[in-house]
Amino acid sequence: MKAILICPSECPETSALAEAAPLVNLCILGNPFIHCWLEEMAKRGVKEIKVLVTDRPEQVRALVGNGARWGLRIEVIPESQEMTCEEALEKYAPASETLLPEPMVTLIDHLPGFPEQKIFETYAQYYFSLQLWLSQNAGHAQIGVREIKPGVWVGLRSQISPRAVLHAPCWIGENVLIKTDVEIGPRAILENGVVVETGARIAESWVGQQTFVGGLTEVGKSLAAGSTLVNYITNSVTIIPDTFLLSALNENIIPIRSGHLLGRTVALLVILLTLPFALITFLKAKWLGQRVFRTRRATSPTFASANPASTIVYFEFANSQGWWKRWPQLWSVAQGEFTWIGNRPLTHIEAGKLTNEFERLWLAAPLGLISQGDAEGCADVCSDEARAHASFYAAQANWKLDLRIFVLTVRRVFSRKIHSLPENESPQFKDRSLTAPAR
Repeated sequence: MKAILICPSECPETSALAEAAPLVNLCILGNPFIHCWLEEMAKRGVKEIKVLVTDRPEQVRALVGNGARWGLRIEVIPESQEMTCEEALEKYAPASETLLPEPMVTLIDHLPGFPEQKIFETYAQYYFSLQLWLSQNAGHAQIGVREIKPGVWVGLRSQISPRAVLHAPCWIGENVLIKTDVEIGPRAILENGVVVETGARIAESWVGQQTFVGGLTEVGKSLAAGSTLVNYITNSVTIIPDTFLLSALNENIIPIRSGHLLGRTVALLVILLTLPFALITFLKAKWLGQRVFRTRRATSPTFASANPASTIVYFEFANSQGWWKRWPQLWSVAQGEFTWIGNRPLTHIEAGKLTNEFERLWLAAPLGLISQGDAEGCADVCSDEARAHASFYAAQANWKLDLRIFVLTVRRVFSRKIHSLPENESPQFKDRSLTAPAR
């Protein structure tokens, strides 16, 4: 069987939602809108689909591919303007072809099963259509979603503080990070990769994927996507200039940088001051016939969307424990390959296990001698906490955060709470408030 799907063109009434991507690419409970329709077509026994697109067809084509994941054959066809069903039927569906029962051609301006709810008609209609979809599909909208308490749904690898308050109904997607004293709901939807800082409140709102909501920020009766905030009651659209209140995570990433001249100079001074102790370590290893240095290779930091390709070589003392093992990495800081504060290095294998854009933010921060994980005691590179918080650091790094990390790490060293690190250490940040255990 064959079908034709007509993607709606840009709607002036909801233009703010289409700034970053076509309307049909918007996430609906973690699933792109057009994917909802492709899944529906597959359930109806459709095998071939023509998708007619007027707005950025290349982005739609990149999202749906050839349809193999649904067992479909999909052809994305650019059009200069939105067709009516009759026009599409006349152009692409000769009478001899077998199509779905009426309607043979579908304008996908609504969610499957709710033809009366025109999702892109107004901002309010968009929000209320999502709520209707939530009431019917919360449990199976996304693979792995679970109901942690009545009416509260959470996706895979999301980290939620036990001090956060979740009011039903609400839906939280994958790789979401919710910090302490946050209040979510009722009737809140957080798409994949959202980060919500301490003290924020989100109620009767939708937050788009990869959006950062800053500390003490309140989002109510609104649609938030990146730095765009829409009040769906008044139809007012505001661009938030302060990235610490509301922003897209991929806009908030710090640039990859080499160490500052001051930091590199300080590293040289520290090397000179501690050189006698390093010589003792060197001579002791030689006396015992042991290796002095262990060679490590790390993926060079890059932007999260890029494929890591280059390698940085660094060293550690082979027979030392704890922080002293990292002494040779001071030379990496002096050379500008490391910074004092950053994300700890990953091997190519470890970097290859970062499975999505949110996790790959790890690679968007410079390599650091000290990490947030050191400050908070998280040492397991394979843990979901490590991935979430390394990504958080990449998005939120600033001098105040770096200073806090340094102070907490010094306190931890002098209080002797850290005695040693694992052999393949790549410690990362662990928020004490997070519930998921390390693997």
